Amino acid sequence: ARPPPGAPTGAGGLTEEQKAELVANHPEVAAKAGIVSQTKSVKGTKRKQYYHQGQLIYEWEQGLDEVNVYIQPPPGVTAQMLDIEITAERLVVGIKGNPERFLNHATWGRVKCSESFWTIEDSELHLTLTKLDKGTPWDAALQGHEPLDPLAKQEIRGDIMRERFQEEHPGFDFSNATFNGNVPDADKFMGGVSY
Repeated sequence: ARPPPGAPTGAGGLTEEQKAELVANHPEVAAKAGIVSQTKSVKGTKRKQYYHQGQLIYEWEQGLDEVNVYIQPPPGVTAQMLDIEITAERLVVGIKGNPERFLNHATWGRVKCSESFWTIEDSELHLTLTKLDKGTPWDAALQGHEPLDPLAKQEIRGDIMRERFQEEHPGFDFSNATFNGNVPDADKFMGGVSY
């Protein structure tokens, strides 16, 4: 029998078939039970949410040349207390003096460190990672985290392609442009992205 939404957390006693059914029909419950980490879309925005064991870790979105990561810091934590390192292939986020890091993961793609930065806006930590390979879509913000589902990947590729077209042809409006079939990669289509 399938556990109802809001069933107690913990996956003890479930068969693999029941776990698969739970993931398919009630992904939020499966994430809370620790069966899967989960990435899902936020309605009304381009942001994706990354959950681990039922807890929201961060939200993220991407465009033609950058990936934005949003984290809700603990209450009372200020910018001066944060210890953040952005390298070409890694993102580390923690609190100064605490050896335990909130995030310490390889980024999905390579990053231009000199053009990447972070700030606190409206009590939210906002990290901007500038893509080294402009136009290349990332399947996730960080490696080892749940990649986007195929439909979300196509939507992101379409958004990036429209952004590329808009940048190359500023006199036209591509905001409502649609694509038939699979959307090509903006970094390779017709000679790739010019800088």
